[in-house]
Amino acid sequence: MQPFSKSKLLCGCCAVFAIATEPNRTMAAEPWEMEALLLYNSGSPEVNDLRARSTGNNRLGGYARALEILFQEPREEDNALRAKKVFDQLFEINGNDDVGMASAYYLARIKHKHLDEPDLESARLGYRYLFETYPGRFFGELAFIKLILVELYEREAEESIGDRLESLEERGKRLTIPEMQRGFHRSMGEAYRVFELSEAKAYEHLKAAYEIEAPVPETQIELMLSVAELAEAMGDADVAISALEDFLRTARWDDRRETVAVRLADLRTRDQ
Repeated sequence: MQPFSKSKLLCGCCAVFAIATEPNRTMAAEPWEMEALLLYNSGSPEVNDLRARSTGNNRLGGYARALEILFQEPREEDNALRAKKVFDQLFEINGNDDVGMASAYYLARIKHKHLDEPDLESARLGYRYLFETYPGRFFGELAFIKLILVELYEREAEESIGDRLESLEERGKRLTIPEMQRGFHRSMGEAYRVFELSEAKAYEHLKAAYEIEAPVPETQIELMLSVAELAEAMGDADVAISALEDFLRTARWDDRRETVAVRLADLRTRDQ
C-alpha cells in the first residue's frame, strides 16, 4: 500500500523515534504524547481543575504551584529544580495519596525531560516504581507508558530489543485504563515496525490500539492509516476498509484524503 510507506509513518508519528538510536540524546517524545493525550501540563483541564479545587487545600495548592513553575515559559532547568523541591516535599509528606503519586511521577519526569543533563536511569527507576507500586492508578499506568520509551529508545541494555519488547508486553497486560492501554499498544506496535521485528506483531498491537475508542478521534489519524496499511498486507480487507473510512470521516482537512479515497475504492472493489 504505497501511499502509506514506513517512511511516511515515521514522519506522521512526529519525532518520537527520530533520534531514538542516537547516543547521548533523549527522545523528543512530546509531540507523540500530545497526540496520544498523555501529556498533562499547566494548560490542561486537569491542572485547571486542580487550581479550582486547591483553594484552602495547602497540599493541592502546592502541587498546582509546582506544575505552574515546571511548565512556565521559558522552560529552564532552574524552574524544574524549583518545582522538584516542592514535589519532593509533597511526596515525603505522603507518597500514597493522589498528590503524592502525581508528585512522584513529576519527579521522574523532571529527571527524564526537564534537566540540561537528563538522569535517565533515575527516571527509569522512578517510572518503574510508580507502575509497580500503584497498579491501576492513573499516574502508575502513565509512568509505564514513559517507561516503555526509556526502555526501548533511551537506554543501553544487555537485553536485545526483542527481549525488552517481550518483557514490556507481559507487564503491559496489567494496564486497566483505556487511554493507557491504547498508548501501550500503539507504542509496542510502532516499536515492532521501527525495529523491523514483526509486521504481524505490529498489526496485532496497532489494531488493538485502534479498537479502543478515543475521546478525540482526530488524535488517531496516523493510527488509522497504519492499521489500514498493515491490515491490507495481512489480508484483513474489512479492517483496512473500516480504518480508511474512519480516516475520511475524521481527517476532513488532511491533504491525503484524495489518495485515501482512491485506495478505499480499490479495496472495496477487490473485496466484492
